[in-house]
Amino acid sequence: MVGILTVSNSTFASSLPSGAVSYIRKDLDVSSPEITSLTISIFLIGYVVGPIFFAPVSEFYGRRWVSIIAFFWYTVMSIGCALAPDIGALLAFRFLTGIGASAPLSVTGGQLADIWDDPVKRGRLVAVFCACTMVGPTLAPFISGYISETQLGWRMTFWIGFIIAAISFIPLIFFCPETYAPILLLRRAEKIRAEGDMHAVAPLELDDRSLKKIFTTTLTRPFRMFWQESIVFFTSMFLSLLYGTFYLSFQSFPMIYQGIYGFTPGTAGLFFLPLAVGGGLACVGGAAWDSYCYRKQKQSPNVPLSPEFRRLPIGLVGGLAYCTGLFWQAWTARAGVHYIVPALSGIPFGFGFCIIFLAFLNYLTDAYGIYAASAMAAASMCRSLLGAAFPLFSRTMYDRLTIPWASSLLAFAALGMSFIPILFIRYGDKIRARSKFCQILLERKRIQLEEEQAREASRAASRAPSFKELALEKEVV
Repeated sequence: MVGILTVSNSTFASSLPSGAVSYIRKDLDVSSPEITSLTISIFLIGYVVGPIFFAPVSEFYGRRWVSIIAFFWYTVMSIGCALAPDIGALLAFRFLTGIGASAPLSVTGGQLADIWDDPVKRGRLVAVFCACTMVGPTLAPFISGYISETQLGWRMTFWIGFIIAAISFIPLIFFCPETYAPILLLRRAEKIRAEGDMHAVAPLELDDRSLKKIFTTTLTRPFRMFWQESIVFFTSMFLSLLYGTFYLSFQSFPMIYQGIYGFTPGTAGLFFLPLAVGGGLACVGGAAWDSYCYRKQKQSPNVPLSPEFRRLPIGLVGGLAYCTGLFWQAWTARAGVHYIVPALSGIPFGFGFCIIFLAFLNYLTDAYGIYAASAMAAASMCRSLLGAAFPLFSRTMYDRLTIPWASSLLAFAALGMSFIPILFIRYGDKIRARSKFCQILLERKRIQLEEEQAREASRAASRAPSFKELALEKEVV
């Protein structure tokens, strides 16, 4: 729940200025609309910078304090956005806020992988997690639009972001435990040594924990996984296109619902709500697929389901739904068609977006285990770059290509990317067999299994009665 709360804060803040852009431009005397669109793009650049440090360091020093420090940074920088005297200061604070807000996105997935080893339970939780992350960016546009229209002004939207963040910070401090197993073992070893047993050593203490190790190995891990791991690379490409298109909608929706249908910024923001409905349906769909996989596994317990079969078929369905939503919006957003028709296209759009993320985030977690945070950080950095870039050229693209062909171009690109789940389903096991990180995890699991079996044998031997005990027991009977 704390993870969902912090990520919802992060995604809410990402789209918060979208309904207030015209008021910011007027109040801060900004002539170029591209400059004010940077209020969203520069925030997403913070999403690129933050995971470089947060995800790997969380695998070195633990998840809890990385989450707390980064979220505190995000909360404080939100005040700077509300008090910014000019556009330069606003953009600077939005960038700094984005850095802090990136931690929940890259660390929470690792926390879920730490706690829930059962892929069915974890899949259902990630479904809820993905659906809830859709709530933030879909609520923010109409909240900021309506508030900016009142005497409170656009600055109040950032104060609201700060208030929500400050309230969310309380459960993060009191209810979010450390979840990373190597850190927990380290603390246990320190406690045992404090009690007098000086032979207790945690595996993490055998590693090099110097600053050089952090910079040469831990901080470079997301980059190495992006370039060396085919699963991470192609997943990042697919999610990046979706993410870029999603954040481009914060520019295209005002063009459609304010430009064509004449709604105010606040009312135009309401047309993001069908995306949240689609996200809720994706949560239900993901849970239903997990239940089917659970029943199938129960019927054949000796034949484990591959991560590809367990996770990716719903990603294929999501890709088709996403493309359908884009084509639907492209050819119905016109003056002669009632506004409800293009508005309803947000349901398959949101469903496809959410269920693709659900499928691939679960797939990365299943494939990379304790390295899931680094894999997600690599995907997060890549998609945030496109998410930052797309809004900058959206107005030019829509002006030159027109709304039908601009949205259709994005739909054709998404349709091409939808073949990635098919490739992974067909060749994923071979790809994982050649993956260095996957093989390290398999070796680690093999060693852990052998150690468990040895401990069980030792306990069984200690519980086994001696010949003398057996004789006495027989005599008593």
